[in-house]
Parts: sequence; structure tokens; C-alpha cells
Amino acid sequence: MKLKILILSLLLCNIAYSQQFKTLVIEKQQVDENNQIYKMGNAFVYDYEIIDNGERYKLSVNKGMHSGSDFELIKEDLDTTNLKIQLLVPKVNTKARTNKNQTEIFYIFEPNYNSFNRTGLVENSNNTWIHPPREGFFRALETCPFPFVKLPLQVGKKWSDKMKISNSWSHEKWGVWNGKLMLNYDYEIVEKIKLKTAMGDLECFVINASANSDIGKAYLKMYYSEMYGFIRLEYTMATGLQVNLNMEKCCTGNDFNDLQAVLTYMMKCKKKNRGETR
Repeated sequence: MKLKILILSLLLCNIAYSQQFKTLVIEKQQVDENNQIYKMGNAFVYDYEIIDNGERYKLSVNKGMHSGSDFELIKEDLDTTNLKIQLLVPKVNTKARTNKNQTEIFYIFEPNYNSFNRTGLVENSNNTWIHPPREGFFRALETCPFPFVKLPLQVGKKWSDKMKISNSWSHEKWGVWNGKLMLNYDYEIVEKIKLKTAMGDLECFVINASANSDIGKAYLKMYYSEMYGFIRLEYTMATGLQVNLNMEKCCTGNDFNDLQAVLTYMMKCKKKNRGETR
């Protein structure tokens, strides 16, 4: 019964449509099948950090995708919510795909697992591009460059792009504007390093990106692994607000063959979480 209620509530959730970059190469066939990192059945788990005026924060409340949505920050040492973000790659019927010619992804949020939002990513031999989470507080990430790498990876490679976003994404913490905001992006692969992560020391390419707009300049520093994709993302908003996402683990071979299977996975995660915190 609980699972049926969850299904109904999730079917009514907000559907997030990805916006295309003009230089992004999107394939028309084998949209999911040729993925090397973001394969169907994979789950990527991220922790996060919020830094505002030198103070570290977590989210005690985070819900909704629209202007005025509820979120509340709490000092990091007072946090009891232990929110984590999971990126799931489900199997999606072509007719049910919400993002044309893109791999469908779900973002779900621990520990409640009572909602998800749908968006897309692109992975092929030309580039890897991903829409970040944007529920509640994470709407802030819309004002920064999207995670995006051009292949093959080579230190010194540069590229640019642009996108418009509406003022429904604005907020005093990361920038306020009227009408449409044009974001002009510049990317550069600056070095290759070995990064210490929760999954061990990983070789990765470091990509610096900026987004120039009427509200100022926002930044994203990406650490990209050829095995796990974007393993660390360091965002700086035009206001100076910082958000870091760190991959903690990647789980492969999950049964995400349909919505029912994804919801069953979420229920199992929720039960496991409750068991660990008792």
C-alpha cells in the first residue's frame, strides 16, 4: 500500500526538461546503449558542502523546484538530516523519455526518498554533459556552468557555449534578475591529477569553467574521471556562495528497468537507512 501511494505521488512530481547547449553533440541512436560511464542500472551517490561567508552549512529542509520553494540552512555541526543526493540511470521507453535524445536520469534525495526529479544527460564519443540537481536549494546551480567536457580529453582544450534561463530560478542568495538571463560559458581543461576520494585515489582531468551574465560571474571547477565521470564539482555563485558535490560511491547493476523497480529500490534504501540510524 505504501509503495502504491509513493508511486502516485512521484508520478505527480515535477518533470525537469533539459536545455540543450548549441555545441553539445547529441546522438539520435543508441542514446543509452553506448554510455561507458552513465550506464543503465548505475547509481552515483554524492555528499555536498555549502559555504556562505566562510561558514559551512547543510540543509535541514529542502523541497521544491520553483521560485519560493522551501529550504533551510543549518550550521554543519548541527546537522542531523544527513542529506545525500543519488543520481540514478533508469531504463526508459523511448516514448516516455522526457528529454529527447538524452539519457534519462533521476535525482533522489536521502534519507527520505519520497521524491525525485527527472532530467537528462548526454554521453558519447564527442562529449559528456549533465544537468545538475535543481530541487529546492540546488536551483542555485542553474546560474553556474553545467558539467560539460569535450572529448577526447586533452590539457589545454577550450570551448564555449551559452544558455538562457528564466527568473524563476533567481534568489537573493545566488542572484536576482528580471526576465531571461543569458549565461555565456567558457571551459578549459587545465591539468590532469590524482585526486583523493572516498573511492580511493583516482586520476582525473580538472576543468575550469565560468558563466558570465548580468548578475556577475559564476564558476565551476570539475574533476572528471574516465571511470566514474564527474567525481567532484566545486560551484561558486556570482554572490560568492559556494556549493561542492563529492561522489562517495558508484553502485552498478541495479534493477532500474521500469518505474516500479526504481521505486522498489528507493523503498529498500529508505528501510536500510532507518536500520542504520536506529
